[in-house]
Amino acid sequence: MNTRAHGGRTADGHSLQATPPVLRQKERKGRMRLQTMTPTGFARYWQYRDLVFNLVVKDLKVRYQGAALGFLWSLGNPLALIVLYDFVFTHVFRNNMPNYVLYLVIGVLHYNLFSMTVTQSCESLTGSAGLLQKIYFPRILIPTASLLFNLVLWVVAIMVLAVLYPFLGGEYHWGLLLYPLALGFYIAFIWGLVLALSVLNVEYRDLKHFVEIAMMFLFWLTPIVYDPTTMHPDAQAIINANPLTQFFDIFHALLYQGTLPVWHTLAIAMAWTVASLVVGMALFRRKARTLVEEL
Repeated sequence: MNTRAHGGRTADGHSLQATPPVLRQKERKGRMRLQTMTPTGFARYWQYRDLVFNLVVKDLKVRYQGAALGFLWSLGNPLALIVLYDFVFTHVFRNNMPNYVLYLVIGVLHYNLFSMTVTQSCESLTGSAGLLQKIYFPRILIPTASLLFNLVLWVVAIMVLAVLYPFLGGEYHWGLLLYPLALGFYIAFIWGLVLALSVLNVEYRDLKHFVEIAMMFLFWLTPIVYDPTTMHPDAQAIINANPLTQFFDIFHALLYQGTLPVWHTLAIAMAWTVASLVVGMALFRRKARTLVEEL
């Protein structure tokens, strides 16, 4: 009897079982073991931590290569702004706020983190086109590394504030323990914008210039150099529509006024954070599929 297989059957029409049950069971176990070994969730990104670290270090070296003061130049821009605005709003346009320099420092430092990170994020993907086209890794790590780079620079400035805090009129209180939580929401809010702008700038290359202009307007629409409660109600309504206002009210309450922020301000800030993350992640996931082809 001819037992050659034709389409899974022998020549006489009887079924031929190509793979014995024992082998099929071993194959299933092997596939399950492989799926278990493949990193998922946060572990998928954590395995590329060395890449992110090297990206941040590379940007730091490129930025301050050959500079005599090196890393200390990260303090140059915020210190210059603080001195300028302190002179203008203390001696030219008189401001009667107590400990005005502390109020100003808190606003300028936190806005500087937002402005630098969001502006630079626009070119994070386009500036890394060569790397993205050569090797595969989760694309989200590029804008995330851009955020971490600016965060490293900003930490130096905030450490200086921590040293000078009591000399500027700040008072230590238990509410300061909430500051890391508020800062975490603020950074998450920025990260959502970073993800959205980084992928949108790949398709719309003029976006960076619009963002730079928007940063100038946002500075004056954010309570940094003035107290919004002293302004006209119509102006207050415009300022309160700015998402940054909620975060800065929290920072000023904790660091300047020495009180706890009101609950509705916290709720609005959290809502803006969630909205930023949802929109940013959705846009990035949708655009990341064709990212390399558009670079």
